[in-house]
Amino acid sequence: MAFVSAADIAYYREHGHVTIRRLLPRGDVERLVERLDGMLDGRYPSAGFVCGPASWETPDDPGRFILQVMATRFPVNDPVLAALAGNPRVRGAAAALMEAACATVFQQQALIKGPAAANATPWHQDDHYWQLQRAGFTAVTAWMPLRRTTAHGGTMWLLPGSHRHRIHDHHWTGGVSMFKTITGGVPEHELIPLELEPGDVSFHHKNVVHGAFANRGVERRIAIAQHYHNAPATSAAFAHRRRDPVPWKYQVKKHARSGRG
Repeated sequence: MAFVSAADIAYYREHGHVTIRRLLPRGDVERLVERLDGMLDGRYPSAGFVCGPASWETPDDPGRFILQVMATRFPVNDPVLAALAGNPRVRGAAAALMEAACATVFQQQALIKGPAAANATPWHQDDHYWQLQRAGFTAVTAWMPLRRTTAHGGTMWLLPGSHRHRIHDHHWTGGVSMFKTITGGVPEHELIPLELEPGDVSFHHKNVVHGAFANRGVERRIAIAQHYHNAPATSAAFAHRRRDPVPWKYQVKKHARSGRG
């Protein structure tokens, strides 16, 4: 809680997102970059992760231009990424913003977007995939850029206040096999970019509309999204299914909401 002020919590309640500056030490950031690169090029073991293109590898899939390192086992079994999953500063901030007694990591995914490629992320709401609302839980995403992000460099854009929206209808985006997008589009003139420095962490509510334009900058965009819910760890089950229409399947036992934890 010490890293999140009352003003931060009030801002999050109002807008559905907030940035906490310099939450991660720079040394942690550099270790994470080195680890992700090493897992992608084979210098480090990657059992328990999906490493490579964020794509089902169809010829028209822009996911071919996005690299990912996504955990499929929890607890996370790589020491550097496990340290991030257990980071008390980030976890504490997530719990404070959810106004919850606990914050449990249920997904961790790094996405790396090179420059000058068709690598946009469609506009979406996370809870369209998770459906935690149906189980009576909430969730927050900690988005952690490991290199400076700019409006033209493929950073995340989001729609302030959209945490109050219902979950919109989504449909499959042509060629982007791992993502859907909001049916009818979004008011792009109301979106704001997250222009952050390494070590800054942006938190957004599970209903916030967000996505990214293609990286039109000259540097790669590398960021980790770590997702937290407010259910006890023992109530959650996570599995990656390569052939599942929603590849990140997450279920919460409804009976777990008993006031414990």
